[in-house]
Amino acid sequence: MNRRQREVLETLERLLHAIYCQDTDTYRELVAEDVSSFESETPARLDTLDFHLHYMRQQKALRPPTSQYRLDIVNPRVQLYGNVAIATYTLVVTRSDENGIRFTTTNETRVFVREDDRWLMVHFHKTPIGSFAV
Repeated sequence: MNRRQREVLETLERLLHAIYCQDTDTYRELVAEDVSSFESETPARLDTLDFHLHYMRQQKALRPPTSQYRLDIVNPRVQLYGNVAIATYTLVVTRSDENGIRFTTTNETRVFVREDDRWLMVHFHKTPIGSFAV
């Protein structure tokens, strides 16, 4: 893996932790205003950063990020095309709280563009694989 691919993976890790910590400042720093996404929670493509920031604020109000979590990026692949990077991987999220341990797995694709010496996410697509608790 070359330096630029590692930069993309580091940006991806920061982004995912911002999501699971509900850190809207870091999320805003790493995501384009016109980000587009396909998610299982919505019936159509979304084309705005505001939706995700609003969702993160609601999640933080309803369920503060007090549970412990672990993020494992399994089998990552970063494809570079000039100033565009496509990261594909399986994300395994392990959460523990007073109800026990829960695992959630999704296949994800995230597209980044290099602007002003940083990687900015411009699109993502998530497909749930499964979830179970122990």
